[in-house]
Amino acid sequence: MRNITLVLILFALVSCAHAPNRSELDAIGKELIAMKDVDQEARRRWLKDQTNKALDDEVEAIDARNTARLLEIIKRVGGWPGKSMVGEKASGAAWTLAQHAEGSVLRELLPVMERAVKHQELDGALYATSFDRVRILDGKKQLYGSQFDTKGDKCEPMPVEDPEHLDERRIAIGLGPIADYAKQLCDVYKGSKKP
Repeated sequence: MRNITLVLILFALVSCAHAPNRSELDAIGKELIAMKDVDQEARRRWLKDQTNKALDDEVEAIDARNTARLLEIIKRVGGWPGKSMVGEKASGAAWTLAQHAEGSVLRELLPVMERAVKHQELDGALYATSFDRVRILDGKKQLYGSQFDTKGDKCEPMPVEDPEHLDERRIAIGLGPIADYAKQLCDVYKGSKKP
């Protein structure tokens, strides 16, 4: 997976002369939204029955299929499918698909997403969530408090670096206060249990 970034850079250089036209970008945007819809529908069913092995397998298969296609799209457009290319909703859908990819893929996509944030093609709050996920996967503390432990009866943030300034970092990147986020997330995963 380390070659993903190199492949993306090389493809971007080669594909400049063959950039997708507006019609193709519109089709890609619609496809990304449809892929996210399938992803979310399966995850809604999984949230209601988290011990169902068949649902686990279905979600895993959807993730693998969506990841492969997302990487093809990123190669085709020469970078992140940003707001100006595919629209805000489709760019957000691409982020959702990336978030559900394997950690190694998400790690390789972080620089692509970071460039998109710098060019206002992706919301900083979305990037922050991916950044935190990769930090946790790498055994580090997260910066933005977006990753929670929801195993068993738990619903609490995973370890956070410099927790005293957490809300400041969250607000600067476009996230709301951690208390609001915790309530929303825990309501989804645990009903009305408090973190």
